[in-house]
Amino acid sequence: MGRSELITGLDMGSGRIACVIAARDEEHGKVRVLGGASLPCKGLKGGAVVDIETAARDVEKVMGIAEGKANEVVGEVYLGVRGAHMMTFDNRGAYNLARADKEITAEDVANVIENAKAFRLTPDREILHVIPQGFSVDRLHGIQNPVGMEGLLLEVNAHIVTAANMAINNLVKSVHKAGFRVLAPVHTIMALGELLVSREEKELGCMLLDAGGETTSIAVYSGGSVHFTKEVPIGGDHISRDIAYGLGVSAAVAQEIKEKHGAVLSALIDEGAIINFTRLNTRNIKEVKARELLTYIQPRVEEIFEMIEQELERSGYSSLPGGAILTGGGAVLRGMPEAAGHLLNLDQTRLAVPAHEILECPDEYMAQTYLGAVALVCYPYLRTWNTDDLAPSGGGLLPNNIWRWFKDLF
Repeated sequence: MGRSELITGLDMGSGRIACVIAARDEEHGKVRVLGGASLPCKGLKGGAVVDIETAARDVEKVMGIAEGKANEVVGEVYLGVRGAHMMTFDNRGAYNLARADKEITAEDVANVIENAKAFRLTPDREILHVIPQGFSVDRLHGIQNPVGMEGLLLEVNAHIVTAANMAINNLVKSVHKAGFRVLAPVHTIMALGELLVSREEKELGCMLLDAGGETTSIAVYSGGSVHFTKEVPIGGDHISRDIAYGLGVSAAVAQEIKEKHGAVLSALIDEGAIINFTRLNTRNIKEVKARELLTYIQPRVEEIFEMIEQELERSGYSSLPGGAILTGGGAVLRGMPEAAGHLLNLDQTRLAVPAHEILECPDEYMAQTYLGAVALVCYPYLRTWNTDDLAPSGGGLLPNNIWRWFKDLF
């Protein structure tokens, strides 16, 4: 292997933590996953910290397991974040060129992107990402790379991702208490989009769904860039709780039953299959037909996709020729991609499979529960927009770093 550097992704999910440690091979341009770990975390709920000591202990534990599997010691991580506190919107920036030659430089592009942040932001929020969707020069729209062109007025449409200060600070603090430094908080759905969604799908118009335990993240792409993101406060754990309540079993037993026997579509369940289980506070073995699980699973799945459909209608991007790509632990329930196509009226749906040439990953870490962390280790090398700064924790953008990136590129 040529010269390499370690990079670690820590995905703080809606109720689970996943960590992946990888090595970046500079000579061959590969990101090689060395090891990882994934554990449930009672200190998290819906992507937010509810018990910082428990969250810190779980972070320390999952990082220790990952370091053991990778046979490496790491000190800093890219932190994947999500949750209902995330808020996004589109904004426009403009920049007048006052120089005599009128040729647009990378620094001009950095300045217009910086101007897209000129809006009123309440003190309790911070900017995580500013993602260019497209540029215009002297009102000529549809320009992807304006560097080298001539003009008087440079404008950009940008997608702005913001988060609640306290939510990010508590996540970062739990990682610090575990003994690790946060390089940058990253909206996990953005990292997943760079790894899992093809350029053709982004151009056609598609949706990426990250189905977590307590939340479902939505990202809608059109014309090659992201145009809408949203966190829906419902996920796979709600299905498990419905099963637990209906059968009178513990949450752990309900989760096991869902994973082994559950499905969204009746055609995927064996008519004669019988499930044996033990109810709470009893020793008696009970049994139920596997088909009965549909009465608990289908209504909740319909509710999830109904909420997603409502968000799509509000966004104005309900027509998606590229279909939907599903990822996350909640997406592995049998029949979920088919249910998404039927309930959202989409012709194409698929379960996400990372197949990018930059990634070399053992099958163990190709599981949906790891993909957020895998996307985080690939994220600095895959970002097609490449304008937000991956600086130490705190988020936001540093114009000098943006300028250095553009100068190196062009």
